[in-house]
Amino acid sequence: MYANCGDIDKSFATFIKIGNKDVFCYNVMIKSLAVHGRAEDAIKSFHLMQRRGLKPNDYTYSCALFACSHGGLVEEGREIFKAVKTHLNSNPKLEHYCSMIDLLCRNDQLEEAESLIKDMQVEPDIAIWGALLGGCRERGNLKLAESIISKAIELRSEESGVHVLLSNIHASMGQWSDALQARKLMEENRIRKKTGTSSII
Repeated sequence: MYANCGDIDKSFATFIKIGNKDVFCYNVMIKSLAVHGRAEDAIKSFHLMQRRGLKPNDYTYSCALFACSHGGLVEEGREIFKAVKTHLNSNPKLEHYCSMIDLLCRNDQLEEAESLIKDMQVEPDIAIWGALLGGCRERGNLKLAESIISKAIELRSEESGVHVLLSNIHASMGQWSDALQARKLMEENRIRKKTGTSSII
């Protein structure tokens, strides 16, 4: 509750006082620390729960990878991603891949991210391609960005985000005609940018 209200320090203090912490408690704390910019503390909690004999579940690994992604902890993320298959005796799920790919893209590891996608044991969804495309935008990798768009079309995605990103990449490089062409492609595939909404309660 404290974490949801933005008071991560009080949330952590309350967490420390809990006697017999279970996996659920650690999952909540790891995710909360990550969301509030304390990735290293989140990973410390991840390792602490294991030292205390608790076995991470799917969601624990998702939270830990999320922390690595938002904290730029590349090597730590690689080790945690490898541990998913070893400790859970199963292949990583989409959410694990998405966080790992996001981590790599945020840290200029586009080739590794693309290779990881090619080796995925599950079919990449639009969130996976979107994470890679976001990395392309940051690094100005137009060639890879265009190949991602073709994948998005193959998935028959109705999400406008990947197309908008490609258009923005062209625009940032001064390629205005190509930017307009990317927008035209959205129209041809009947993709519309979603209008933002807000609610007042």
